[in-house]
Amino acid sequence: MIRKGKIQQENLQKLIKNTLQQDAKNTLKNQMGTIYAKKTQKEILLENADDVIEMIRQAKSYEDIQEKYCVHAKYVADFITSSEYSVRAREAQKESAETYFVKAEKAILEIDSLDTNAKVTRQKELASHYRWAARVKNPSRFGDSTTLRGDNEAPLNPSVNVILNK
Repeated sequence: MIRKGKIQQENLQKLIKNTLQQDAKNTLKNQMGTIYAKKTQKEILLENADDVIEMIRQAKSYEDIQEKYCVHAKYVADFITSSEYSVRAREAQKESAETYFVKAEKAILEIDSLDTNAKVTRQKELASHYRWAARVKNPSRFGDSTTLRGDNEAPLNPSVNVILNK
């Protein structure tokens, strides 16, 4: 009889322990669910705005930002174009152009005379891509010039001729 009671007591202890563990797990799941359910992807980016802007400044891709904060690309694009931090984000994009330009320069400088044609072609393509990215991020500095400029010796002097007919 003592043996039977001991087995029942052990089973009761296991049952209580399992029940308490299951209750603790369920409570934790509920608490975590309410914490994460309250934050939208947009709010997650806004709460981490300084870090997101720094990632943009360092020329990190949208995919890097998406992966770090578990958000969709649409929200990253919205953060850059239409959030309260959009001015800073766009400025960071312009600054990231310098990073792309440096990457292009490094890609060209890494070409060695002993490299295979495939590696040389790859490095040239990378450099071309980085230069393109720099032009897109900051067209005023790295893009094609769209304004007419003279040089110091022969500056442009625009003039307008008006002919009046009687």
